Amino acid sequence: MRNTMVLVRTDNFQKASIALADLVRYGGMQIRGDPRIIPPALSDWAFEKISGEKPRRRFRAHVIAQIDLPPARAIGRLMDIHPPAHVLVIPPDTEVWEELMRLWGTFEKLKGFHPPKRTRAEELRKKREKERENEGLEEL
Repeated sequence: MRNTMVLVRTDNFQKASIALADLVRYGGMQIRGDPRIIPPALSDWAFEKISGEKPRRRFRAHVIAQIDLPPARAIGRLMDIHPPAHVLVIPPDTEVWEELMRLWGTFEKLKGFHPPKRTRAEELRKKREKERENEGLEEL
């Protein structure tokens, strides 16, 4: 299965880790594997290819991670949570995704990132959301 990717562009790697943790905790996403640090030039290229415009701002920290959601759902959840960084969703059917996967093994792992632990209330909420989604799919 091809996982959707998210590109996190921010001022430092601590903020990137916080943004990734927010995607997990508040966006209900699961990070697959270890997030990776990518070069700024590659990040700018990916941003330009996906968004269709040149980056207006320079960032110091560029991190890529694979997530468990389809692109449309990931974008919707991003719009709901407003993470403390610039986050771009990269669909698996793009040239950018292909290039990032080709280079994946050469990227350094982001040290110090650990997905946040879920509270019991968060677990119950996630279970209910999945049940509702499954009910909606069965009706179709």
